[in-house]
Amino acid sequence: MQHLLFAAPRWAWLFGLLLCLGLARPAWAQLPSTAVVDPDLTRPQTDTARVAPKLTKKQKREQAAADSALKTERLFGLRLTRPQKALLLAGIAPGAGQIYNKKYWKLPLVYGLLGTLGGVEYFFQTHYTDYRYAKEQVATGKVSASQLANARTEPIEDWDSAKNANSTTIIESGIIFYRRNRDLYILLLIGGHGLQMLDALVDANLHDFDVGKDLTLHWQPALLPVPGQLVPGVGATVALRVK
Repeated sequence: MQHLLFAAPRWAWLFGLLLCLGLARPAWAQLPSTAVVDPDLTRPQTDTARVAPKLTKKQKREQAAADSALKTERLFGLRLTRPQKALLLAGIAPGAGQIYNKKYWKLPLVYGLLGTLGGVEYFFQTHYTDYRYAKEQVATGKVSASQLANARTEPIEDWDSAKNANSTTIIESGIIFYRRNRDLYILLLIGGHGLQMLDALVDANLHDFDVGKDLTLHWQPALLPVPGQLVPGVGATVALRVK
């Protein structure tokens, strides 16, 4: 094979070289201009902040008109977009945003979450109130020391959940414990309310989102430029077609 290569005429070598250059030309055209780096070329300064172009009065009017066109809903005499109305309804009454979005199956989740958090918060609040009342009774002398010491065997019914507390240490511990948990569940209740508001907002934004069968995904092999190399790499391009 080696002898055959050396025996080939010069015109055949020249023709093969031109053919290789012609095939490589499309690959060179796809390479970015930064593929060959000039050592004498200094990188420009990029530490300056990019300033957005100032809108003209006409562009501002067009943008305001486009925003106004989206406000197709009304609430308390105000023109709102669909997401804004869903968010306000959910903020006013839990579950109202889900009803507006016609997501009725989410109502048990919303009311179950908020109802559970509200019930636990009420439990800790009432127990905290009882222990605070017991502390006031002891501090003002309305309950004697002997009554407090015998509270384990003779409960003080007026104290409700704290009726078996037989020392000031137990009363103080109860106050700290129930107050801490009450504050925690208040925050969780606020977070649950905000979560159902966020859910209503997302559903309203996705109301007009296209999820039909016309959404198709296509892929095909392609030669992709590789920075710093003359020969392109093998890859694939993915295209999402929407109607």
